Amino acid sequence: MTVDTFWVRHGESTWNRLGLMQGQTRWPALTADGVRQAHAAAETLMPHAPALVISSDLRRAAETADIIGGRLDVPVRYTPLLRERCWGIFEGRPVADGHRAEAALSADEALPHGEARNDVARRLRSLLERLTTDAGPLVAVTHGDVLREAISMWAPDLHHESALPKNGWVVRILVDRRNGSMHP
Repeated sequence: MTVDTFWVRHGESTWNRLGLMQGQTRWPALTADGVRQAHAAAETLMPHAPALVISSDLRRAAETADIIGGRLDVPVRYTPLLRERCWGIFEGRPVADGHRAEAALSADEALPHGEARNDVARRLRSLLERLTTDAGPLVAVTHGDVLREAISMWAPDLHHESALPKNGWVVRILVDRRNGSMHP
């Protein structure tokens, strides 16, 4: 009763390259490297014959998903449940500023006008409970903090920056359809 899922971090965006906190900012587009990363992710996924791509509706993830879906000839669906964590007043500022401010917070605390880590985990659990397919594996295209939460669900000690998959990386996780739990 598991769903084979392949989680992809979106390709490099213009703000990734500039070192800026993106959060739920809608418009940063993929760079040329980001487009190449999306094509490389599609190549990695081809042997697994995914049936569906689900994606964050934010531009950088949607562009990545569209490339993957097009290369694999599978439908793409978009959901706000896979959006990046909202970093509030830190969106558009250097990534280091946001991470420094976050370091003092618990998982239930949010930065001003932002979202707590546990809010992201709740969104992710809601999505996992809805994952159902008998047609084949799923691809989920999302963002760094969402992937970090997904990884920490099965390996809590990996919830730190060094565990964050780089842009375009593919992580395979089995999701138990009965309870939404995840397994490497």
